[in-house]
Amino acid sequence: MVTPLLWQHRAESVVPERLAQMMRHIQERDFEGFGQLAMRDSNQFHATCLDTFPPIFYLTDLSRQIIALAHRYNAHHGHTKVAYTFDAGPNAVIFTLADTVAEFVEVVRRSFPPATNGEQFVRGLPVGSAALSQELVAAVVTEPVPGAVQYILHTKPGPGPQLVDDPSQHLLGADGLPQSRA
Repeated sequence: MVTPLLWQHRAESVVPERLAQMMRHIQERDFEGFGQLAMRDSNQFHATCLDTFPPIFYLTDLSRQIIALAHRYNAHHGHTKVAYTFDAGPNAVIFTLADTVAEFVEVVRRSFPPATNGEQFVRGLPVGSAALSQELVAAVVTEPVPGAVQYILHTKPGPGPQLVDDPSQHLLGADGLPQSRA
């Protein structure tokens, strides 16, 4: 694989500045700035993947549908209420504030109705119910795609990275390989 100049530019120039911006948004509890930056950075990362030769395709059609859903949702509300990024693959990670969770989960449920696992569609922390206005449904929920999303895992932020002095708690052994947790 050929690594393009765009990748090098991103690593050297873009990421350090964005990391500093992201830290400011988090410290200032600026969800709008955080969300905008998270989505822009995710988009740019995937653009650099496409710029490799041969190109790398992490996003799928479903990934792109979720991106579009997030943008329609934010446009309906007139500001950033949800933000996306992706794991090391096609799986969306959605950030939102607590007062938006139930409504956005219902939007996802209507957009990607569960095929057979209705009771297990939302996993992790409990999510309350939300009634959606007809205006929201009309603006955000386009053609539903049943069964496309297998489940939603609802979590909350943790304390972040932790320094652990006890070697038995380290993820990697002295040889650099993952430790067994058996």
